[in-house]
Amino acid sequence: MIEKIQKMGRKIFQHKFIFLGIVLLLGSAIYYGYKQKTTSSEEEVIQTAVVEKGDISVLITGTGQVQAKNQVDLKGVVAGDGIDVKEVLVKNDQQVKKGDLIAVLDMTEPMKKVKNAQLELQTAQISFKETEKNNPNKTKEDKWARQKQEIAVSQKATALNDIYDDLKDYSIRAPFDGIITNLNVSAGDSISQSDVIASVITKELQAEISLNEVDAVKVKVGDDVKLTMDALPGVVMKGKISKMDTIGQVEQNVVSYKAEIEFENTSELLKPGMSVNAEITVDSRKNVLMVPNSAIKNNTEGKTYVQLVKGKSSQGNSEESLDIYEIKEQIIETGLTDDVVTEVVGGLKVGDQIVTKIVSSTQASKDKETSGGLLNSVHVPGMGGGGR
Repeated sequence: MIEKIQKMGRKIFQHKFIFLGIVLLLGSAIYYGYKQKTTSSEEEVIQTAVVEKGDISVLITGTGQVQAKNQVDLKGVVAGDGIDVKEVLVKNDQQVKKGDLIAVLDMTEPMKKVKNAQLELQTAQISFKETEKNNPNKTKEDKWARQKQEIAVSQKATALNDIYDDLKDYSIRAPFDGIITNLNVSAGDSISQSDVIASVITKELQAEISLNEVDAVKVKVGDDVKLTMDALPGVVMKGKISKMDTIGQVEQNVVSYKAEIEFENTSELLKPGMSVNAEITVDSRKNVLMVPNSAIKNNTEGKTYVQLVKGKSSQGNSEESLDIYEIKEQIIETGLTDDVVTEVVGGLKVGDQIVTKIVSSTQASKDKETSGGLLNSVHVPGMGGGGR
């Protein structure tokens, strides 16, 4: 009796195992069928673009600062170990004219030299008069004595004039019409020759930017520039490259070149020291054939080509038509290129349709939405998913 019960239990267990195996097989088959169905329904399509005419510009960007077109630092060139500032006649941001007095240095010592030189000149003049009186020009010796005193008077007069010229350096004047900045001294301060008393800048402004060595070789004087300032959102100014460094500056093993930009239009809000962003047009073409960069390829022979979509024909009845597209490799000759499009100078014409990308139909729909409908998609027979 016990043996019969054990045999029945083993049979029931075996039947359960077989049933479980059947369930697993059915589940796998259903999943595989569903996957095949969804995968095969995912067609591949080509995204295309139409060859058209337009403008292409090659741009290089750089950053820098707004600065005065001209700046001169005023120093006490006559100062030795130290000289006192006697008077300061201007303030920062004050407008000045060429020749206006900025500051006066202490002239105690040079005035002593003036008095000594004046006395020496007077002495020489007295000696000349005495020589003239005592030597009435009757002999050669008389003439020589008179000439000697004339030379002495001339030398003393020249020395006095030189001292007067030196006195001009004790009066610091504006070298041109401009604005006072960086005024660093007050009356009573002691300065040396290296100390900057103040700076004079012009009202005219320019921008100075830094370019890496790769970009610098492409930029030339006269290139158009579009400028924006972080401090002036929405303000766009135009300019031109007015000067390029011929020798680069090396900092941390990186070479950079300075470029100066002259503003063609400006704003009263523009100030020296503002950060500036520059967009330089180094080359441009107008009204030329162009294609997206994504459409351009190179074959094994090194030739540049695009995939040209040729005419379509319809097969089957009106209810179940099939569009057939011929895709041809078209060799082209290219010209100028930027980050988005490339100029085509041969091999295509306006209106030609070219392949830019091959994607799934789902991705094509997403791309069309994000591109605002600019991309065209064409279903390609025989390119359905599941087999690729």
